[in-house]
Amino acid sequence: MKKLLTGDCLIAGGILITGLAEAVHLAGVLLGWPFARCAAALGGLVCAAAGAGICVLAVMRKRGKGFSRGLRNSGGGESGQRSRGELLSWAAFAVLAASQLAFICAGDTACREGDMTVETVGSFLAMDGIYQVNPVTGANYTQGIPSRLKILCLPTLYGSLCKITGLSPETVVHRVIPVMTLLGCYTAFGLVSASLFPQEKGEGFREKRACFMTIVSFLLWAGAYQYGMDGFNLLCCGWRGVTIRNLVYLPWILSLCIRRNWLPALLCIPGEACTVWTLYGCGICLPFLAGMALAQWCCGKFSARGSARGGGAQGRGEGHSPVRIKEKCGGRDGGITS
Repeated sequence: MKKLLTGDCLIAGGILITGLAEAVHLAGVLLGWPFARCAAALGGLVCAAAGAGICVLAVMRKRGKGFSRGLRNSGGGESGQRSRGELLSWAAFAVLAASQLAFICAGDTACREGDMTVETVGSFLAMDGIYQVNPVTGANYTQGIPSRLKILCLPTLYGSLCKITGLSPETVVHRVIPVMTLLGCYTAFGLVSASLFPQEKGEGFREKRACFMTIVSFLLWAGAYQYGMDGFNLLCCGWRGVTIRNLVYLPWILSLCIRRNWLPALLCIPGEACTVWTLYGCGICLPFLAGMALAQWCCGKFSARGSARGGGAQGRGEGHSPVRIKEKCGGRDGGITS
């Protein structure tokens, strides 16, 4: 596995937390654990995993293997000074990102159409159990719910956060989680920019990254005008699994595939299966990753074939070069003497 950036570790940690939430969620569904016990178990597991992860990263960083600093690289040129274009791009990005953060936190902007996440989390807390009552009627389920929907862990994750912090379900679902999704989105796209414009490409990579992030932020605002667009989902439905998949998992997979770091990208497949009710968990991450792998393989084949043809042509050209003719003539400049 190639070296990971700081952003890679943050997103991978978020997927790990989702996996732990899935484990305690299944314990609550299949073993009948009380929700308070599930929340306590999740808190303990997250703390243990965070401690172990910090220790592992510290050891890897000390040895200089498998880990490098995040999106920051030393020096944008010989002097390390930032250009005016870069500063203007970062300033525009900061304004756009801050306005999106204010939009999520300040007003009543959440789109609740067809969504029962707040009510479901509230029923978990009120009944101290997972899917004990219908959040709409308050009565027991008469026909049950689909098992594929029942195993999705996001309500348990959000309810555990409410139980641990004391915040209301509406605050966690409509404020805290969308802010975290926004940060995860920009972390993933920051990794894409670092992959597209690495420091090794020479001067100007900083300005290109800043311009890329500004364009991404602007497009997210532009996409907020219509229901179903990624910008709308990010700013108005940031707690949904579809939003997390489209704006965190998929950009992260893209950045990893560009860097040919395949192993961490596999984490997104179970992460999507735990959070999104679509195609029985296969969803989009698996075919997207397979498509990127196939594209990389085809590019490698065409590149190797082109190099082989170029080498053959070069070899044939050397057979008629003046140097070769001179060598055949015993070092003389020509074969005719006076």
